[in-house]
Amino acid sequence: MAYTAVDNPASISILKQFDFIKTDVWSGTHGKYFLIKTILKKFLWFFNTFGEQKYIMKKSLFISVLAFFISLGGLAQSKAVFHTTQGDFTIYLEDTLSPITAGNFIKLVNEKYYDGVIFHRVIDNFMIQGGNGASKPNIQDEFITGLSNVQGTISMANTGAANSGTTQFFINLVNNTGLDWDKAPSTSKHPVFGHIVVGFDIVQKIGKVPKNGSTPNPDVVMDSVRLIIPGPANSLSTISANEFKLQFYPNPAQNTLSISVSSSSKSITVQIIDVTGKMAKEILIEQNEDIDISNLNEGFYIIRAIQSGNYFTNRLIIKR
Repeated sequence: MAYTAVDNPASISILKQFDFIKTDVWSGTHGKYFLIKTILKKFLWFFNTFGEQKYIMKKSLFISVLAFFISLGGLAQSKAVFHTTQGDFTIYLEDTLSPITAGNFIKLVNEKYYDGVIFHRVIDNFMIQGGNGASKPNIQDEFITGLSNVQGTISMANTGAANSGTTQFFINLVNNTGLDWDKAPSTSKHPVFGHIVVGFDIVQKIGKVPKNGSTPNPDVVMDSVRLIIPGPANSLSTISANEFKLQFYPNPAQNTLSISVSSSSKSITVQIIDVTGKMAKEILIEQNEDIDISNLNEGFYIIRAIQSGNYFTNRLIIKR
């Protein structure tokens, strides 16, 4: 029997309990989140067909199933470590939100495609670009609401034409939201598929190497790029380097974000940046602190820890 969205007020109320699944980011037509959406629709059909009493009996089971599939989604998040002639840095890949773009990158990494490839185009205070190797097939553009070309993100390079991305990527040295698909001037549209979590100082260092025009001289080489196998999903997120460790929780957060710092220095600057690149909040943390984020809108944010001029970033979701 076919089932459809329903107009029953009680059903609408139930649907609102799981409203985050209906957002563009979570309800794509691929992967586990399409499955979650399908399961939710089935339960709403069950509710309208058999009534509220039986639905209540099934609700706890549904929530358990939903939580299970969401946790599976968390397992999919991968990281890639770049070993370069200027040092190492690590990228967090949005392979759940951007399965086409991140999946293409992961495939190339597994093929060792980037080993020995250079960063061929470097413009300080703009971006560093690499990945110009042997020809590969084009991939479909994948534009996700909430993923923006802010500082520290990795994005797909292309020719300017639709669906022209292949192997090349760039890392934003500054906020370049003008490269987003949904922001002015809309002349360049580059899909974001990850962000730096460790070693942004190395990326900045690459941005400042000697160059002939925009080509580094001597070459900056990716000796190798390797994936880190993801572990279980957890609401506790960590930003760490040799000098410090910063943990924040819960993630997703609602109105309060708890931050814990372990550091050899006295304080760390923590910034929360929205998808437009605007600074939403900036605080100085010395040890442990609960941060009021009730004035921030729901959505995706970048949380950035700064110490001694180095940037370390992670993703923060605010959901109420």
